[in-house]
Amino acid sequence: MKKTSGLCLLMALISGCGGSGADVPQVADIQPGFGNDVSESFDANVKFYVSNFIDKSGELTVINLNDNSQITHEVDSINQFALTVPVDGQYHFKYIPSTSSVTCPRQSGCGRSLLNDPNDLNGNDEIDFGEPINAETHFELLALPTPGANHVVFSSFNSALVASNLDSSIWSLTATPNNHLTQSTILNKQKAEYVANTMTYVDVMQQHYLNQKDSSLFSNAIAEGLSGNQDLLSPYRKLANQYLIETLLSEETNSLYRDISEKVLIEVNEMLRVKSSREMHSEIEPYSNDLLNEVRNAIGVLRLQDEQYSEELKIKLEEVENLVNDDTQEAFLVALEVISDVVKHVSPFENSLAGNYTLPGLDIDYQTEVGFRWVVTGVRRGFEVNVDISVPEWRISPLLGDKIVGSGTGKILKPGTNLEYVFDEFEILTEGRFDPNNIDEVFGVSNALGKVTLSQGEAILSGNVEVEYLREKLSLRTTKSIIPFLSVDGVLTTPNQVTPLRIYANERSPLAMRSDMDLIFGAQLELALNGGKDLRIQVTGEPNDLSNFTTADIAIMLGGHVSEITVTNLVGNINLIVRGKDGYWVDIKKKKDLYTGGFYFGDKLVADVRTIRGIPGILFPDGSFESLF
Repeated sequence: MKKTSGLCLLMALISGCGGSGADVPQVADIQPGFGNDVSESFDANVKFYVSNFIDKSGELTVINLNDNSQITHEVDSINQFALTVPVDGQYHFKYIPSTSSVTCPRQSGCGRSLLNDPNDLNGNDEIDFGEPINAETHFELLALPTPGANHVVFSSFNSALVASNLDSSIWSLTATPNNHLTQSTILNKQKAEYVANTMTYVDVMQQHYLNQKDSSLFSNAIAEGLSGNQDLLSPYRKLANQYLIETLLSEETNSLYRDISEKVLIEVNEMLRVKSSREMHSEIEPYSNDLLNEVRNAIGVLRLQDEQYSEELKIKLEEVENLVNDDTQEAFLVALEVISDVVKHVSPFENSLAGNYTLPGLDIDYQTEVGFRWVVTGVRRGFEVNVDISVPEWRISPLLGDKIVGSGTGKILKPGTNLEYVFDEFEILTEGRFDPNNIDEVFGVSNALGKVTLSQGEAILSGNVEVEYLREKLSLRTTKSIIPFLSVDGVLTTPNQVTPLRIYANERSPLAMRSDMDLIFGAQLELALNGGKDLRIQVTGEPNDLSNFTTADIAIMLGGHVSEITVTNLVGNINLIVRGKDGYWVDIKKKKDLYTGGFYFGDKLVADVRTIRGIPGILFPDGSFESLF
């Protein structure tokens, strides 16, 4: 870190300044607050959000944990309410809805009702959207308000963290805990609200399905996850992805959700891993320059001066791009499509006898000696197919749809791409009965989980896979195959490195009247870079654009610090925004070799970004200067 005194800067601007040790200020030379008014007080403007299936009217309690002062507000709509509090350390916010009832949040309904169920308001033996469900909630969170605008989102997940004072930012890879936005955009606000919806949905739906009205179930599952037992969190992850899939596929929500779908998907799934923990800090320091170290870390990763990612990271991101290219996407589609078509068209549904069958491009050896087995070879969508699947469980129901559960292995090959899988379980659920004479009119959902090995050149990704697949009829002439959810949790192996890698994807435009896929990706890598052994980096975007510096929207965690980084490049004019903890952020504008911008604490300008004698840095009011590089 290089500090230069104000006198030196003044002399430098006039006639140049030498490099002697006398030019570097001692601690006494740097004023408290770097020349800012340390006696100045700040106000935080706070707005709130709670999910739409929760009563918006209720009681909001605000506790200042610095002096234990407390005030309670009766609110008609928590989502329309705002208040102003002093920036004075950690606050505890609690919200109690006026009514404890929770309504069904699923557009498709929440399943069959119980006998004489009082929640079945219209008596149709179903719990419909908007009808009460058997669940309870409580909402509270801890936050460190910062000067200016603050957006606080309540969810069951964050309520569960309060007792242990846990910091969710290391899971969500957000600069502040995921329930608190400071400097943000409209898209960031929407993302936070979708995450909150999901994290409350999983809580209330699990209570409903278990018929156990107990909000501590989710808290207990999170505690078990932190202790290393992930089993209790598995149903919550399944419910979370169910909710996100339905949000993606709904005509009412797709248009708003699609632009942030991959960001919500990766954040929700990473948060529900709860692999490690740390406590929140309880104090906030005005005019801290701690963020500058994080900025230097970010610039070391992004190589802003060279206008590209560091070479090592660029290579790694290009490897990820190659792994998720069009051929890989098509290979996953083929794997699911073949299972779905074969099992439904040569099967007990049609009273098929053991023997050899064919479907377009496929040869099938159907065996019934022990259960039901299909050995499939052939070509589909230009891929060589070798599949071996077994199905012991069947359901034939015109009312509920036909259901098939099985397992299998397979290889999907073409030059340059090799996908091998072992599905411990796959499930196919059709919409009503299928027409076995028309392969393109089999509609419904398939999902599979197991292990996968994907090879692209010298790069090999191996790990656990979970995938959803739909085939829907969009019009009389258009049938579409859709992948609304895909996750691979594994390791990327290249000749010189092994990198933990998690990939998430969903189709962004499942309702578009076209047959091609439109997958959008999120990826999280853990790697050693420039000596940083604990670097985690999260990228989202188009599959062929993840290494593109000019459209970077990433998060990194290095040395325990989380930074959110956005880069835009308009005709050579680069804008870098780095957001750090406690509402600190820096806005750096680069045009050729000239750097300008500002360093902020919330909405308060702390220092200027300047270029002095060719050196870009932060110039504080007391004249002290810290270089960016």
